[in-house]
Amino acid sequence: MSASRGEGALVRETGPRGTLLAAAAWAGRVRALGLLEPGGLERWLGGARSAGEGRAATALVELGSGGPAVVVRRLRHGGVLGAWLGARYLDAERSLRELEVTARLRAAGAPVPEPVLALALRNGVFHLHALATVYEEGAVDALAFLASAPDEARVARAAAAFGAAVRRFHDAGGRHADLHVKNLLLRETRAGAEGLVIDLDRGAAGPPPTPRRRARELGRLWRSLVKRDVAGAVGERCVASFFAAYCAGDRALRDALLARVPAERRRAALHSLHY
Repeated sequence: MSASRGEGALVRETGPRGTLLAAAAWAGRVRALGLLEPGGLERWLGGARSAGEGRAATALVELGSGGPAVVVRRLRHGGVLGAWLGARYLDAERSLRELEVTARLRAAGAPVPEPVLALALRNGVFHLHALATVYEEGAVDALAFLASAPDEARVARAAAAFGAAVRRFHDAGGRHADLHVKNLLLRETRAGAEGLVIDLDRGAAGPPPTPRRRARELGRLWRSLVKRDVAGAVGERCVASFFAAYCAGDRALRDALLARVPAERRRAALHSLHY
């Protein structure tokens, strides 16, 4: 592996079968896994447990003997492309870019998972991608949290935690390509609750997004609640908790976001025709 200095502290190794990118802190353990060897990924994941379902199943596995538990997600197309291509990508850098974005945002203070590795394996003219982050013990996604029938006080605390987390994500320069209810994780403790933004596939890191971009991402999050029929479980009070935590007393940002509400309502109405 060769070192790549600067933002994210990542190291890269390229071989005949593909490319491996790893966080410098975990590079030694990652190297020992032999993921660029024939069958290396399958051997590593052979004893993995399921870590939940999304577009593609995720696996929970240790990072070598005595290493931390990590969540491994194999990238997979959605929509029409998913039926045609499944997990095959022409793009050789898809997972590598996601790891780079995750590392940059975490270094900037965004509440995102700790990056471990990204793997791009050649498969004829295509590439198969996998990405691993450190497992967040005790955290559940927002949809699973709402499905557990929490009382209103817990929902309000969670909403505030998510609002604060998404604000920090945006302020750190994060842009999420698909901010929805399952891409937010919640950890509840006796001290309160904290949120985490996950799954940065096609996301970006740069200057803080404009209010227009922020409003579009927040609107997408709201539409996901409606689409999954859990908006009623959140309620107006908890939406207000989210919004107040997101704005955090920034009146100019609050006014700019409120000015975008009519446009986002029109967008929501248009999307609802496809639900």
